[in-house]
Amino acid sequence: MPYHDFQNQYVYNERYYQQRFLEHAAFSEHHARLKAANAGNFQEYYKYAELEYFHKSRALHYKGFFKAESTLKPQGMGF
Repeated sequence: MPYHDFQNQYVYNERYYQQRFLEHAAFSEHHARLKAANAGNFQEYYKYAELEYFHKSRALHYKGFFKAESTLKPQGMGF
């Protein structure tokens, strides 16, 4: 039976959830800008509002899976 390093597996999972959180947070901000840009067109406005709230809910979902301190290392800093 192979040895499993559960601490590293936890860090990997935490990084995965942080990455998903950041992706959905960015999509939410993007759709909020598109929603504001289409304020005069109600069909486009509500389409982007729906996408904004979907991505906000997914971001909050993934945020619940990791601790407050980041395990992501800055890129290009020699770490």
